Amino acid sequence: MNKYRVITTLSGVFLFAIVLVFSINYFSTEPVNDNFPDFPEENEAVTNEGRAEHFFRLTRDPKTNSIPENIRAKELTFASELDEENRFKSINKVNNITWTEIGPNDVGGRTRGFAIDRRNSNILLAGGASGGMWKSTDGGNSWTIKTDADDHVGVTDIVQHPTNQDTWYYSTGEFDGSLSDRAFTAFYTGSGIHVSTDNGETWAQVETTRDDDVSFNSQFDFITDIEISPNTSSIFFSSNGIGIYKSTNNLASSSISLGGFGEHRYATVQIASNGNLVAVLGSPFSEGDPTSNSPGVYISTNDGVSWSDVTPAAFPAFHNRSVIGISESSPNIFYVLTDTGGGADGLTLFRFDISSFPTVSTSNRTNGIPNFGDPVGDLNPQGSYNMVCVVHPTNSETVFLGATNLFRSTDGFSTVPDLNDEDKYWIGGYSSLNNISIYNNHHPDLHGMVFDPTNPNRAFSTHDGGISVTSNILSEPVTWETKEEGYNVTQFYTVALHPDANDTRMLGGTQDNGSPFFNFNLNGSPSQSFDITSGDGSYSYMGNTIALASSQRGTLIRYFYDFNGDVTQFSYVAPLNAANQLFIHPFAVNPSNQDVLFYPSGNHFWRNTSVSTLTRVTDEPDGTVEGWTQLLNVNTGTQNGNISTLAFSTNNPSNVLYYAGYRNDAAPAVFRLDNTLGVDGEVDISIPGTSEGEHIHGMAVNPNNGNEVIAVVSNYSVESVYHSSNAGATWTAVGGNLEDANGPSVRTAAIGLDGDNNPVYMVGTSVGLYATSDLNGSSTTWTKQAEDLVGNTIVEYLDYRVSDGTVAVGTHGRGIFIGKIPQMVANEGPGTENPVEFSLSQNYPNPFNPSTNISFSLPSSSRVSLDVFDINGRKVASILNNQQMQAGSHTELFDGINLASGVYIYQLQATPMSGGQTFTQTRQMTLLK
Repeated sequence: MNKYRVITTLSGVFLFAIVLVFSINYFSTEPVNDNFPDFPEENEAVTNEGRAEHFFRLTRDPKTNSIPENIRAKELTFASELDEENRFKSINKVNNITWTEIGPNDVGGRTRGFAIDRRNSNILLAGGASGGMWKSTDGGNSWTIKTDADDHVGVTDIVQHPTNQDTWYYSTGEFDGSLSDRAFTAFYTGSGIHVSTDNGETWAQVETTRDDDVSFNSQFDFITDIEISPNTSSIFFSSNGIGIYKSTNNLASSSISLGGFGEHRYATVQIASNGNLVAVLGSPFSEGDPTSNSPGVYISTNDGVSWSDVTPAAFPAFHNRSVIGISESSPNIFYVLTDTGGGADGLTLFRFDISSFPTVSTSNRTNGIPNFGDPVGDLNPQGSYNMVCVVHPTNSETVFLGATNLFRSTDGFSTVPDLNDEDKYWIGGYSSLNNISIYNNHHPDLHGMVFDPTNPNRAFSTHDGGISVTSNILSEPVTWETKEEGYNVTQFYTVALHPDANDTRMLGGTQDNGSPFFNFNLNGSPSQSFDITSGDGSYSYMGNTIALASSQRGTLIRYFYDFNGDVTQFSYVAPLNAANQLFIHPFAVNPSNQDVLFYPSGNHFWRNTSVSTLTRVTDEPDGTVEGWTQLLNVNTGTQNGNISTLAFSTNNPSNVLYYAGYRNDAAPAVFRLDNTLGVDGEVDISIPGTSEGEHIHGMAVNPNNGNEVIAVVSNYSVESVYHSSNAGATWTAVGGNLEDANGPSVRTAAIGLDGDNNPVYMVGTSVGLYATSDLNGSSTTWTKQAEDLVGNTIVEYLDYRVSDGTVAVGTHGRGIFIGKIPQMVANEGPGTENPVEFSLSQNYPNPFNPSTNISFSLPSSSRVSLDVFDINGRKVASILNNQQMQAGSHTELFDGINLASGVYIYQLQATPMSGGQTFTQTRQMTLLK
């Protein structure tokens, strides 16, 4: 079989077979108090199947019923070209929105890469699987992102150079857990290897590892491990789909050391403290395909010049991914944990001793892998997605295995565990068989474990919840502490703002981390968050006195706010007899009346008009019958499908419900219900030109004009954005410059208002946030927003608050961002209203050459300093020096004619003349000459 043909057709051939199931349903830690519920266990396979189905339906090309091959690489290239084309255009730009990252600061996310500085164990580097590279200098108490928003955000491994210790590398290309397609059917190829020569402060792509095409045809597309020999400084990396590569010149070039191009699904490599190498090559893509090296376990004692096959006879003939654990103090002893498929029952564990090499002693330790029983007491690799095998630095018999749980053995898993002695073995992931909660301050789905080089019992564990650390990995039980303050890599499905102006309460549904509720802070760290659903959080709503939050399959909870504004008194309120809920199931509350709730049930609605007064139900997660009316006479047009999105109008007219649904055998249905308290009266406003299989994932209504609506279709390769100014009587495609064969998936929309009450249109896409102030059909120009913050991160959901012009942006991998649309035209002249808060806007244009405008707002007269610094913190210009200025919005011109090209930081300091705390804010700008 032609090897090139194998490697370029992988997404259509084998990914369905190798990526089986991913994150399973999580359950919250012990509740803070009785106001937080525990959710029922959902069958693991059903959970994963539901998530895969959800994202496949959202993003597939309806014409081919598949997600376009290599679409992530294609859409990133498209976005880069589009953003460059629009960078210096002024037409249709929306420039005056102030953007701030708001967390949540204490909720992490899926983390594959992690490393500790050998010289200073307070210096930590972490890589989010969809959140970029981060650094901590205080042992994980705080974190700072170190990669730009448009860099490749999928980090897979991190390594420090053993001799040039200010030099670090990170690899990219997550083979298991595609970032752009969570239906697990399309690839998200990596961007090679990145390097830092200043101890992780700044990063650049290693040019020789750059692979800018959009095919899986390079050793730099999917790298799982990167290792550096302590003896020779040779760099080795594992390339899934190929094998093991070696470089002897700091990646100026690299060549294959073990394996063959297109021959092995998986490859992994580790280097022992004495320089020996251990590698495992997975099975070929198709049974019977020829390979240069047989699948199995290999060692090299000569820096990869030659390899010896040490695969035991009992090693599984077919195997997917393997992970390797090597004893630092006994480098000739190592363990190999291998996934053969079939979940926990498909794992094998072997111990190797090469002390007398070429004689190799092996021992099958598979029977020693713990299994504390259903539903969550096993070690499930979930299709090779989560796998850990590490050995204690000072004891080769103390071994740790991780998958959905984290298990420990002090005899190398040589004996079958005593299931009555749980604390001895079970130290992370889920916590117990009885209450199905998460191990305290830990999380299921393990991806790594790293020991403190100065304290072998201090260990960091990385997982789908972020980062945990223990001061004693040998204790029974193990006590963990989370280290996620400011590590903003959370993956959101939805977000919700409280409707009151300047209210800082925030709620959102996340993948794997429930529904965090917290108070955000535009000028500092947000408050502690509380997960009020657990599992996969879903849709959310915040009203004046109640909040609603849901989890997968439509479980719905109502909360009240207490006098402190915190949520309290949960109650299960979903319609008890509802059926056919989607994995991420929508609902909608009338913003004019928080008691009116619409809840889809397959192809019809349930309606409740007394949500705030329902009797409290705490023991029936499926919900209640109280207050619910089944609207069987309301035609949804989705008899062979489901309702996918809902949106209410708020003014001119109010109380109108727009909704859409996908259909398996026809184009999507769109309806308008003018009488939401009646039992019929819907109007069919389906969009002409849409086709079978298209999925309308979001709708937005102008808050001042209930007849203006935007609908977005999330599939690839279709028209994505539609607009109606007459309540759906007619529709116009307005995707404009976002529409391309390689264009993004558009996930969500919002319509905001500027200071003159003119609409500002925003769409969240798989390559970031875009906006325009002028819709012009197919000629509409959408421009990137929050480019230096959100960048190319997937934007899943937008929520707009009309009372103060606030926009909440929920991303998949970088938490939440807040935008403030100025609500008045303020300046120093008479008769104008002052801004309500201090703010510093992003300069425009940016990048610039040689001059740019810097705008800021003052709610009161202040003394103002506006300074510019280079990337090393040296002041290079003072635009304003303690100058007294009146309240209002101001713009200053900065001329960088005498500066070199580069990244600069500008800082505003404003001290109110009436007294009070000095406001300080900084932003980055780029000078390109």
